[in-house]
Amino acid sequence: MYNTPNFRSIFEGREAVDGLPFTYEQFSEWFDSYEEKYLEPAREAAVKILSAHLDVELPEIDRIRVKISPGRVKGKERTWRKLELPKYAGRVTCLADIPDVVDDLVGLRITCNNKSDVQRVMDIVCALDLYREGAEPVLEQQCESLRDYSSKPKETGYRAIHVNLCTSVPSGLKRKVITCELQVRTLLQDGWGELTHEDTYKPGSAPPVLVERLSRRMADLLATVDDIAQDLRQELDGLSSLNVEDPSAGGPGSPSANPSKTPELDQYQLALREAAMRYLRDRVGAIERPIDLASLAWELRKKFGQDIIEGWLGFGTFKALLKASAPNVRVTNEPPSHVLPDDYDASIATVTTQDYPDIPDVALILREVDRGFPLVSKGRLNAAYNQLADASRHIDWNDPTSNNISRLNEMTRLARELNAEENPVPRSHLDYIAKSILFSGNLNRPLTAEEVKVIYVTSSIKRIQGVKELDPEKLEEVKDWLA
Repeated sequence: MYNTPNFRSIFEGREAVDGLPFTYEQFSEWFDSYEEKYLEPAREAAVKILSAHLDVELPEIDRIRVKISPGRVKGKERTWRKLELPKYAGRVTCLADIPDVVDDLVGLRITCNNKSDVQRVMDIVCALDLYREGAEPVLEQQCESLRDYSSKPKETGYRAIHVNLCTSVPSGLKRKVITCELQVRTLLQDGWGELTHEDTYKPGSAPPVLVERLSRRMADLLATVDDIAQDLRQELDGLSSLNVEDPSAGGPGSPSANPSKTPELDQYQLALREAAMRYLRDRVGAIERPIDLASLAWELRKKFGQDIIEGWLGFGTFKALLKASAPNVRVTNEPPSHVLPDDYDASIATVTTQDYPDIPDVALILREVDRGFPLVSKGRLNAAYNQLADASRHIDWNDPTSNNISRLNEMTRLARELNAEENPVPRSHLDYIAKSILFSGNLNRPLTAEEVKVIYVTSSIKRIQGVKELDPEKLEEVKDWLA
């Protein structure tokens, strides 16, 4: 259709219309040049930098669930049609204004397996430096550009999280800043876009009524499946992490306390244990940043097979196996535990109080070790305590078919349904706080909000102290924030 004379006459033969001070022919010539010189190089650079950044920030167990597309440069015709929308009227006075007005000329997309992966990616993206006018960024986020269509979907049913990133490309002796729109979606949200062809309709126009109705219906159904997929993910993650670390391990008679009393192993198992211990010793000796035990255990299972989790080669828990393999390894005690590099400096944090003005600086130190540690306001923390306590009163604690993992997931699911609009708590944060209840041994009965708070405050303080000592003043700051 686009090659017919009628189509070409619509664009190339007409003069400037709708307030645009240039013709399509002038725009076309400018766009071709701008795309080649700036847009394509920016797309290529942003994808490469973002991918490398996620490689560093995410452990392998999480990185494989996050995929970055090659990105795209918005098509010439779509850009022209977008310029004709009423919202751009008067904002484009010359061709050079276009990149400042249309912020999605370069599009990037990250597709994640689950909602929790989306949350992890957004935490990383939102921790990027903010772009300041006059800078020549490698990759920074644009101020106030976050649009959360996942929590508040568009009328069409579209769900994703958008944020603008800025990168710079060579332009003579200087560098030119290019804005890229990043979309972060789950697999199902991305699948909805592919199935509905949501981006094929002319900007400013609506799809046929039946298409719109069916699209919204499918979006709602897939959102429900996304929640089920997240519950399944948490259940499987819980099962796969069993015996990675046991809060009671190390007591009298436990394998970790008496490694010489581990069950007898056959010749093959002994050889496997020796190889696994050598691998762990080399692995932790080479780490350059903190790594959580669950990720390290996943690496070992991936390399030596699923069977090793049955008793962890005679040591009972992965944590005990790790300490036997590398006796001098630095491991934080309070779960979820992390391995620290030998030369780890607990006084350096990449996130600062400028990024989180209401969070004590010592809490940022723990966030440097544990990227899942919630840096949220007191209001949201107290909302989480109330929601989890309320959820605990609706769980059948006497159900013989339930285990701690299923109870944990049920609690966070119910708490999610109680989310208040004024203080919404992300699912990943509810899950994190609920896990502190699991590790405390209190996931066995209904709890009050005060009990949830005390458990989480106690756990968080112990975890911070496991990384950096707290003087009385800093301790009070942390207590005041968490409580």
